[in-house]
This record gives sequence, C-alpha cells and structure tokens, in this order.
Amino acid sequence: MTPRARRLRRFVAVPAVLALGLLAACGEDPAAPAPGTATSASEGATAGATSPAAARAPQERTTGNVTVTATSVIVGDPDAPERVVVYEDLNCPYCRALHEAMDTDADVVAWAGGGDVAVEHVVVDYLGPRTTHKFSTRGAALLAVVADADPEAWPAVLTALYEARPEAGTDAGPSDDELLALAREAGADLDDADAAAVREQAFGGWVEEVTAYAAAEGVSYIPQVYVDDELVEGETEADVLTAVKARVTD
Repeated sequence: MTPRARRLRRFVAVPAVLALGLLAACGEDPAAPAPGTATSASEGATAGATSPAAARAPQERTTGNVTVTATSVIVGDPDAPERVVVYEDLNCPYCRALHEAMDTDADVVAWAGGGDVAVEHVVVDYLGPRTTHKFSTRGAALLAVVADADPEAWPAVLTALYEARPEAGTDAGPSDDELLALAREAGADLDDADAAAVREQAFGGWVEEVTAYAAAEGVSYIPQVYVDDELVEGETEADVLTAVKARVTD
C-alpha cells in the first residue's frame, strides 16, 4: 500500500507544524519528496480576502461542453454515466503535473466531446493563504470570473494558469493585470466589469466556500482524484492517470 493509500479519507484537522510540512510537499520546497501529497485543509479552508457573506458566485449553467455547478466546473456531458472528479490547487506542482498528463492524453481530450465520461474540476485554495503571492487564491478567483462570464473558455484558462504557476520558493507571482491578460490570451471574453471583479476579488468568498466544501468532503491532500466516488491513487501522476483510465473502462 502506498503512503497516499494509507492516508485517511476522512478530514482530520492537523497542527500548524504538520500543515507546514504538508505544504512543503506541494511545491514550496524544491526538495519535496513525494508526488501528489500536498497539504491539509485545516488552515486554507477559512483564510481569504473576501467574506463569504459578500461573495459572488458563478452562474450555474451549461454552455457547450462546460457546466458550472455550485462548487465546480464539469468538462464533458454532465449526465455522462461516469464521472472523474479532480480536487486541485493551482500552486501545487503535482496538480500541475496531473493536469498536464490529462490535458495531453487523447482519451481524456475525447471525453470532453463525448457522452460517456465527464471530468469535474474542484479548484481549492489550500496553498494561497500560506504564500506571499497568493497565486492559488487569485487564480481560483479568476477562474470563477471566467466560469461566470465565458464558461467555454474555462478549460483553456485553467491550463494557462498552471503554465504561469510561480516557481517554488519565489515571493512574486503574476499581477492581477497579468492574470487578466493571460485569461484573455487563452480565449476568455472578459469585459471591464469582469476585469474589475478580478482586481477586487469579487468571487473570493465563493472560492473560500468551495475550499471549505472540499475540506468537509475529506479532501486533506491534493491532487485527489475520484472515479464514480471511488478514490484513485498512484505513485506518480502518470500512474494516477493510468488508474483513472482503467477504472473508467472497467
């Protein structure tokens, strides 16, 4: 049984010292030892820039092959018989590696246009409150704006954000205007009101709520992947993808 497989699926609050150790395992330390074992939700689930009471939430709807829900974005047919759910944080290097593996896999790409498998993304902010640049926080809020304004551009913006992830150990990340430019270059049609929402973190409270939801669901490390409500794990991100595809085709 792998170290990841031995982890409790039930969320358990951890002391701050342990949380910092888990943070180091998700990219804040270039010597991080194990892929796919990121951070606990105990601190990140409640920290943020915007009060949930004042939160704006993306409109829940289906546009093309993208469906926006109360806590996630689904790529593919939302009524597909099989569902892959990915819990991820934009500043996690292992989340990025898994995304790159899935984003370049022909079978996964085909799922987006078919009716058999859908991929649901739950973007959390476990790492943002513990970094100076708050890339996770601001990137997740930007994705919420895109989900609200131009849902079909959301998958491309997700990929662009992972490509823009700050290097581990750096204090600086993309500015809000650079994030806006990144989203627009990826194809998102964002007007002045959307730009203001990004700069003002108008969807920050919604990001907090999604993060708290993931913690309550027992997501205590990232990335965490489920197929039809069953946890899928592996030693590497490539192993996880292989296991996901095997589970889908069973």
